[in-house]
Amino acid sequence: MKKIIVLFLLLTNVSFGQNMKISATLVDTNSQTPIRNAVGIAVRVKDSVLVGFQRSDKYGKINMTLPYDTVQFTIKHPDFADFKSIFLGSATNSELDLGQMGLPDKTSSIGEVVIYANRSPIYFRGDTMVFIADSFKVAQGAVVEDLLKKLPGIKVDKEGKITNQGKEINQVLVDGDEFFGSDPTIATKNLAAEGVETVEIYEKDAEDGSDDKVQVLDLKLKEEAKKGYFGKTSIAGGLNQFTPTNYGFYEGEALFNVYNNKQKLGFFALTSNTPKTALNGRDLYKFGVSQGGGWNWDDSDDMSMQGNNGLSEDEGVPSTIKAGMFIEQKLWKGGEARLNYTFSKFDVNSKKTTFSQYNLTDTTYFTDETDNATQSYIQNAVSLKFNQKIDSLSDIEIEPKLTLNKTTTGTNNLMGFIDGNNLLSRTTSILNDVESNGLEFNTAVRYTRKFKKKNRVLKARYNLGFNDDNSVTDFETIGMFTASPSLADTLFQNRKSTNNNISHTGYVNFVEPISKKWKLEFDYEFYSNDKAQQKLTYTDQAATIDSSFSNRFETTRLQQKFGVFGIYEFKKIRFSLGTRLRTVSIDNMNVFTNTLTPQSLTNLLPRATFLIKFSNSSRINIRYNTGSSLPSINDLQPVPDNSNPNYVKLGNPDLKPNYTHTISINQNMWKGLSGFYTYSGLWLNLNQNDFSSSTTYDNFGRAVSQTVNVDNNFNSSLWGGMGFPVPKTKNLRGDFGINAGYSNTQSFVDSLKNIAKTTSAGFNLSLEFEKDSLSLSIGYDMNASIPKNSLATFNTSPFTNYTINGGIRWIIPGKSKITIRSDADYTISTGRTSGYNLNYVVWNASIERAFTKNNNLRFAIEANDILNQNISNNRYVQGNIITDQNVTLIRRYFMARLTYRFNNFKTTENDFEGWH
Repeated sequence: MKKIIVLFLLLTNVSFGQNMKISATLVDTNSQTPIRNAVGIAVRVKDSVLVGFQRSDKYGKINMTLPYDTVQFTIKHPDFADFKSIFLGSATNSELDLGQMGLPDKTSSIGEVVIYANRSPIYFRGDTMVFIADSFKVAQGAVVEDLLKKLPGIKVDKEGKITNQGKEINQVLVDGDEFFGSDPTIATKNLAAEGVETVEIYEKDAEDGSDDKVQVLDLKLKEEAKKGYFGKTSIAGGLNQFTPTNYGFYEGEALFNVYNNKQKLGFFALTSNTPKTALNGRDLYKFGVSQGGGWNWDDSDDMSMQGNNGLSEDEGVPSTIKAGMFIEQKLWKGGEARLNYTFSKFDVNSKKTTFSQYNLTDTTYFTDETDNATQSYIQNAVSLKFNQKIDSLSDIEIEPKLTLNKTTTGTNNLMGFIDGNNLLSRTTSILNDVESNGLEFNTAVRYTRKFKKKNRVLKARYNLGFNDDNSVTDFETIGMFTASPSLADTLFQNRKSTNNNISHTGYVNFVEPISKKWKLEFDYEFYSNDKAQQKLTYTDQAATIDSSFSNRFETTRLQQKFGVFGIYEFKKIRFSLGTRLRTVSIDNMNVFTNTLTPQSLTNLLPRATFLIKFSNSSRINIRYNTGSSLPSINDLQPVPDNSNPNYVKLGNPDLKPNYTHTISINQNMWKGLSGFYTYSGLWLNLNQNDFSSSTTYDNFGRAVSQTVNVDNNFNSSLWGGMGFPVPKTKNLRGDFGINAGYSNTQSFVDSLKNIAKTTSAGFNLSLEFEKDSLSLSIGYDMNASIPKNSLATFNTSPFTNYTINGGIRWIIPGKSKITIRSDADYTISTGRTSGYNLNYVVWNASIERAFTKNNNLRFAIEANDILNQNISNNRYVQGNIITDQNVTLIRRYFMARLTYRFNNFKTTENDFEGWH
């Protein structure tokens, strides 16, 4: 049976009194004889009126002439199943010739519809979801981020994080490549939406050879955007108030790209002291500031970096500079080279207040904490990517990357310890000045070989990773007991830390088809890694080494994996089942004490996947996976970390590897004609020998913690949503989503087991009205959490967060070329500590005037946080600790902005608006 590919289409009807033709020649594919007396029926889609009817003649031919229109064309015959198609007739698409074709077998018809002629707004090409950009209406001068917000199932939050049908997008590409490095917001916030032809979303394997899947969003540019040039310049400035004392704010952007058939060139520069072009979360993650920043070596096969101490990109008062360039050149015989360089500098001053509640078996105490921080990050990154097609069946790719980082941090922490009677018992002051420098070098070589035998594929990969990082910390703390203020204790330390690492990874994957439905997959991975960490701590100005806080720890790791998987593929079903055998050998050497701690591990890591494609627009994917990892060098190293003397962490060389079981279920369905879609998902994770903490507290609440193993930690999440047109209401759409989660995790508090259970649930509902000159939106979000703690002497209250948001965009009719925009978020927080139950409104508005014939020059006046209420207010629950926190943010300010977009393909006002 001939498989019919479903292509969904945005229906537009035209009728100009001219004719179109539909023809086909029907043949019984079993007997190779014409199919006589089959009935061809043409029904107009917009009102279901029959506009054409004809039987096939003795040669199996059908020839119909109809007025231009959008019709559903159906062929019926009692011996066969129905063939259905949708054809959009127009002056440029006036003939549908199906040629010689068979009809579906009656017993195995899949009941799908072929749509011919124009492109649909969304369809699947294999496993890739494709959105036709011009089918979604955006405002004048819109950027890619504005376009993404219009695509069904895609959400973009305030930080620029993108999710598709509840799953986060991990990577954003432009024409298959990174755009100015790995920061996706450079593309989404600066590329004009008008230059994008399609937005494509698909999954690919993680480059580290793990079973993880990476969600990729690829922006395919229009041909006219690839030949010539396009760019943008923007400058803005303003104040936070119009009377002294006021603060000046500025934003500047420049972006230029030039393309031809063989070469691409691009340059960009951004500068700002507002949150709009501050470093995104991925940037902060790359820079990483914790104990002087630098690199953190985890138990995975690849390098990773330390976190950002909870600092979000919109927190504090930032100052940002970003710049970069790329050049891509096509070479001989299918070769292609790409050079990418980016520079980033980020400075932020922040003030953070934190109130924490510690629940112990017989008492509860609190801490009231204030952090003032000045932080600066500088990064230079350069990468080279070379692709060469060796022949028609094989290609090779080489990709080296070099990154240099410098981090400077100064913090002043003031903490008060409050006992269960609400009395202040102790205060501490901690000063921490850190300077860190890091170098990372990675090189990947990938080889792919296809064979003349269908579905036989060989893939090989080699990765070399090298890192060197060092930091210097000046640390001083003063502690004072309220009852005896004269007995203050003072500690000074100067710490010098170095971390270096070199790793080699070789990976081979081979797929061999053994029948039309079955394939075998084999893979092998070899991984070696050498890590060294040195900490030297000096406790006086004479530079005397304190051996209790100093050490050199070296780790050598050798790992091998061998996997075998069976794969079944037939029609709508794909099933895979197999396992990997993994062996790990690790030597942990404490150089100071000349103590060797060996570790070894041999285990099976089974994996299963099951995919049902009900159609190209409806599927369910079920996946079971296992994993196992060993503790990191920071958890093993037996040297106390007293960078915060109120919370000292000890190493534990007796840690065992963990073992995880993960089940995930994902469903999605899309109806192209109506625009209705649904998605849902379930994630379950059981962790045996999980890494947790054992913490002891003294009488004042100071803590000493150590990583330990616990069994059967459990985490789960559930989500779902739908998008729908509101019945009997033109231009009005709705979106609804739900989410829920449950976790059951263990830790030890004062040597007693503590079980922390957290249940969370939420939902969101939004409505959006869209017309040529007017857009309206309103939404409601609610999230609630109920934490419980087995050691607490009382029940922990649930806490909730409600958000009501709305927005308007109005293009004033006529020749004024004026656009008015406004949006507001009203946030309600409940169930928190006194002083943190905050209700606040963040209201923004702007008025913009377009100039020039093509509206490419624009001037705007913007007002941000008009009511001066912006704040970051969050609650965190971890184990026996409940924390309320808020951080200073940039509040009300006003700006004047001038933006000019330019390109070689002339853009009219209507082009900026898009079309339906």
